[in-house]
Amino acid sequence: MTAPSPSSNPRIPDPVGRDTRRRLEASNLSEVRGLCHAFTLRGSEPPAVLGDIAGPHLPIHSLQQVHGAIVRVIGDEPPAVGDRRDLGDALTTNRRGIAIAVRVADCVPLLICHEPSGAIAAVHAGWRGTVAGVLPAAIGALGGTYGADPAGLKIAIGPCIGPCCFEVGPEVVEMFLASHPRLGSCIRDDRGTRIDLIAANRLQALEAGVAEAGIEELSGCTVCRSDLFESHRRDGERAGRMLGLIAWKP
Repeated sequence: MTAPSPSSNPRIPDPVGRDTRRRLEASNLSEVRGLCHAFTLRGSEPPAVLGDIAGPHLPIHSLQQVHGAIVRVIGDEPPAVGDRRDLGDALTTNRRGIAIAVRVADCVPLLICHEPSGAIAAVHAGWRGTVAGVLPAAIGALGGTYGADPAGLKIAIGPCIGPCCFEVGPEVVEMFLASHPRLGSCIRDDRGTRIDLIAANRLQALEAGVAEAGIEELSGCTVCRSDLFESHRRDGERAGRMLGLIAWKP
């Protein structure tokens, strides 16, 4: 695969931190008092990143991701940390003292906050999850569980595989169009059939009632930028995983 040069991705923000603490942060979530979040990078270590942004050690809770639209809510009794993870692709909570996270290596990581209710969410949206509507499902769960008005949500969309590298077959296009006809606007036909996953998730957020001003994209193709990102499409089974994580500071 011939990937575009790093200079073709001018909108990638400069990483924060050094060595194992390198990360990307979104300005819209950074404005929320008491909230910490990060998109980890290739070579960074999630516990080191979390310690850097949150101070005291916090447990990181995640799911066994299945590329669907299952949303899990962490209430008074948080799930087990480690291998005994629930199935799902979105986590929500309003608890303090824990971090929630999704793992990605080309899929879209989304971090969400509703400041008035204290509700937060971490969402994993690959193309299958996007077709299944995992982001609208998470937005709906935030409303149903915490009364979070979609218009008051802040969403940060982390780096993922870009339309420059996400070439798909006609069966994937058919599934996109069958799930939601308007997702056709996110299909690029200039060089084969390519899908813009960020545009697709932005569209779903807007249709769910999220305000345009509440959405921020941290652009950057994970396949193109081997210096910053893990990529399963580029590196196959050798690829590691990056985390999108979010928490309230203790």
